[in-house]
Amino acid sequence: MQTFIGFKDALDLTLSQVTCGISDILPLDRLVGRVLAEDVVARVDCPSISTSRKDGYAVVSSDLTQASEQNPISLKVHGSLSAGGRRQLKINRGQTVRVTTGAPLPEGADAVLSEEFCRSQTENILAFNTAEAGRNIHHRAKDIRTGEIVARKNMRLHPALIGLLAAAGLDGAAVFQSPHVAVIATGDEVITPGNPLLSGQLYASNMVEICAWLSQLGLPYTMELVPDSRQAIEKTITKNLPDVDVFLTSGGAWGSERDLILDVVSGLDWQGVYHRVRMGPGKPVGFGLLGKKPFFCLPGGPPSNEMAFLQLALPALLKMQGHPPFYFPLTTARLAADVYGKKEWTDFIHARLEKRKKQLWVHPARLKSALQSMATKEALIIIPEDREKIAAGETIEIQLLSLDPLRSLANQKKSV
Repeated sequence: MQTFIGFKDALDLTLSQVTCGISDILPLDRLVGRVLAEDVVARVDCPSISTSRKDGYAVVSSDLTQASEQNPISLKVHGSLSAGGRRQLKINRGQTVRVTTGAPLPEGADAVLSEEFCRSQTENILAFNTAEAGRNIHHRAKDIRTGEIVARKNMRLHPALIGLLAAAGLDGAAVFQSPHVAVIATGDEVITPGNPLLSGQLYASNMVEICAWLSQLGLPYTMELVPDSRQAIEKTITKNLPDVDVFLTSGGAWGSERDLILDVVSGLDWQGVYHRVRMGPGKPVGFGLLGKKPFFCLPGGPPSNEMAFLQLALPALLKMQGHPPFYFPLTTARLAADVYGKKEWTDFIHARLEKRKKQLWVHPARLKSALQSMATKEALIIIPEDREKIAAGETIEIQLLSLDPLRSLANQKKSV
């Protein structure tokens, strides 16, 4: 197991150890946000027949080449058709059929004249405009043709795309499974929110935040609080092992005599990949495979816990869902104050955003409360390994975290 490795090396190792899950076939109403596991082929033409785009009259276009206000053309009305109707009508030269929007096109017609260009009489109409071939017709298979690939593997399904699948004759699709996550928080001092808080205790805010992220990602999860006991930790892990796909533990990652997670998993079927990463915050994070399942040992300190999750565990979870492993976009901004890092480390600094005359500026957070800084940050300033200082005024890349409108104004790039 590698120790004190660089952040980018840790991310590369993490992503190399995780793969997309097997596929599920889900109905249309459960596809939002999921990722296609295979190409989707249309089963029907859409529309299935040629139809009218307007309320008006189906005509033979050559009948109206000379039609105008001064020279109206008389056409005999040969019935009517409406959307969804199954009647089959045919017209010849000099005839027309009244049609509504979506009505099937009668045989022989090659255009539809909008009703505003007609004057209705008893058994005929007077047409005073031309209608070239194809005017106001939605041709069969114009939108979708049988056998056409309408969505590609690895595409994320959003409502409009799901609507396209329905139009193509699909009632469901094969998507990558969402991994089931076990979230295990350790510590004698940590209790579930809502219970009375005794002296020296604290609420499991790390666990709550992680589970909130999993909910936002649409991932199923179980969560448990476990005391600092080898027996209790091992029992909880082995109980979850058959049913979950990923483990996220919170606390006990450093490896001291009270930090038991690594000690416990080392006695199981554990293949350690790395422990401790040159990143701040988040240094104590560990990662490996337990029974071939990704296992993240996240630090207990809230800033370290969150950063290790966002920068290493979250990309892995996204990849397992079939998404690109980059949740937060990068953009450029002007730095409002000097920032400092450590040599050969990747440092992440909480920041807020400001727009000045169409220029995006980023301010390092100066809150004394780590929890409040975490909760109010809009972006992260990333100080790479080769920089110990970035001076105010420099244009730098930042990682956008906020759903603020600034996000849509920024020139978004692929994240690290």
